[in-house]
Amino acid sequence: MKKVMVAILALTLSLMMATVASAQQNKLAFFDIDSNIGTAGFQGGKVVTGIGANARVGLAIFVKNVDQLRTITVDFTWDGTKAAFNSDSGFGIDLEERNINGASVTATEANMMTADGSSVSGVGEVNEAGHYAITFAKLGGAAVESSDYGLVYFLVLRTTATFTTADQMTVKASIKALNDAGVEKDLGVRDFYVNGGGVDVKTSTWGEIKSQFKE
Repeated sequence: MKKVMVAILALTLSLMMATVASAQQNKLAFFDIDSNIGTAGFQGGKVVTGIGANARVGLAIFVKNVDQLRTITVDFTWDGTKAAFNSDSGFGIDLEERNINGASVTATEANMMTADGSSVSGVGEVNEAGHYAITFAKLGGAAVESSDYGLVYFLVLRTTATFTTADQMTVKASIKALNDAGVEKDLGVRDFYVNGGGVDVKTSTWGEIKSQFKE
């Protein structure tokens, strides 16, 4: 009888450990794009218009529903003949009066992985015409667990001297999240549109959505 109880206990512990491991693979995680750089937190927005020559365009990447976020890979592609990577990009937002997306912006917002005072470190950076990518990890401390939106990267491009408000450009963002064990979750691909070309979706509360159906 004791052997049976021990076997049942061992099986139960194994199942519990497997469940915990499964629950810490960021399976419910996803990301979205925020073009409203001047307002802290996730606001949404994937279309900016009125962008001309030598202008900065920026998009913040926010992730949500992570249960063990240790490492992030960001990969951006665009038409390299229309814009170039700008040094205002980074793991967080640190802007002193910059004109971005057609508006004057002064903003500071930290990467969600540094909220506990930790730092992040990047490897494998790719910076070439029309393509920027980097993988970076949280150094020390516990991996991030959060059901809220959190900033993970801020990309800024600068349009060329020949770019006009009649030109359009699409930036593709591909994001991957990894846990402590290195298990990767592909968060998918989203597009950011400069001077139109896509449909902008406003982030709404449930109350706002319900009010639209009231007579």
